[in-house]
Amino acid sequence: MQSRKLSMFYPAAIAVAAALAIVPLAAWQWHGWLIASVLLAAGIGASLHGGGRQAEGSATLDDYLASRQRFGDEVAGVWASHIGASREQMEAAIVALIERFSGIVAKLEQALSASGEARDHGNGGGIVEVFADSERELRSLLNMLSSAASSKSAMLEKIQGLQQITAQLQKMAGDVASIAWQTNLLALNAAIEAARAGEAGRGFAVVANEVRMLSNRSAEAGKHIAQQVGQISSAIAATCQAAGESMREEERAVQASGQTINKVLADLRGVTDALVHSSELLARESAGIQGEVSEALVQLQFQDRVSQILSHVQQNIARLPDYLAEHRQCVAGDAVPALEARALLAELESTYAMAEERAMHQVKAQPAPQQAEELTFF
Repeated sequence: MQSRKLSMFYPAAIAVAAALAIVPLAAWQWHGWLIASVLLAAGIGASLHGGGRQAEGSATLDDYLASRQRFGDEVAGVWASHIGASREQMEAAIVALIERFSGIVAKLEQALSASGEARDHGNGGGIVEVFADSERELRSLLNMLSSAASSKSAMLEKIQGLQQITAQLQKMAGDVASIAWQTNLLALNAAIEAARAGEAGRGFAVVANEVRMLSNRSAEAGKHIAQQVGQISSAIAATCQAAGESMREEERAVQASGQTINKVLADLRGVTDALVHSSELLARESAGIQGEVSEALVQLQFQDRVSQILSHVQQNIARLPDYLAEHRQCVAGDAVPALEARALLAELESTYAMAEERAMHQVKAQPAPQQAEELTFF
């Protein structure tokens, strides 16, 4: 600052020296004094003008430093506020995403657990086991129906065997009637012969009469037996016919039931296989989604790193006004020291906690080539 004040008198001193040199050279004439006076006036004017310019430059420098300080205070505060608000919003959004993804993972785990229990249950609770048990029971029912039809077929054969017995009984009833008729004929002949014998054949006539009565009774009994056997035979024939029709109906019903059951079992097997396949596919897809969501949760941890980086940058930006104030206090003399970023960058680097911050700092924060150590105002 002292050298700046002395430089104000350089033009006046030069003018005085020139005037003193010109007056002797002009032989102390009036024109020499005139020239010396003009030079002296010009030197004094130049000194006064230079002093004014220096005062104006000093005021301009002070205004510049003050405006730069205000710029740093205003801009750095706004920058830091925006970075802080953005970091808080990002943290809140990431935390909400993590909570939702965690809920999705928990629900997927529950779904996978329920699907596994439904598919792999070993006590008849699984769909495959239920289908297998149902198939066994239906097959057993078909076998029972087939056995019942076979039993009725055997019973029908026995009933048809009764028809042969009734035919034999019918023949036996006919034999009885034939024997009764022949006996009656013999009794009639005996009565005729007894009548011819007269008094001697009276006893034989009584016997012949009794025999004829017995033959008549035998004929009636044979006729009655034949009627009963005929009724029984008709009943047995009707029973055989009804049993045959019933057996054929049951055979058709058993056959239709078997076809229906087989179709139902085939449909159920298709549905069961589709459900099992869908369950397995769902389990695989759910496991895949669960893995992807878990990976996304891991990737969302970038928020911690970004938050640390933004926090360090925010703190360094907040330090800018103090650094500008310190630089303003350092302005002295004829020169103004240039702004150096190394101090702020060193403070920023000292806050690093991650290797990627240090690597980025080395790549992106290389010092710019310096044009001069300081600025000089004239």
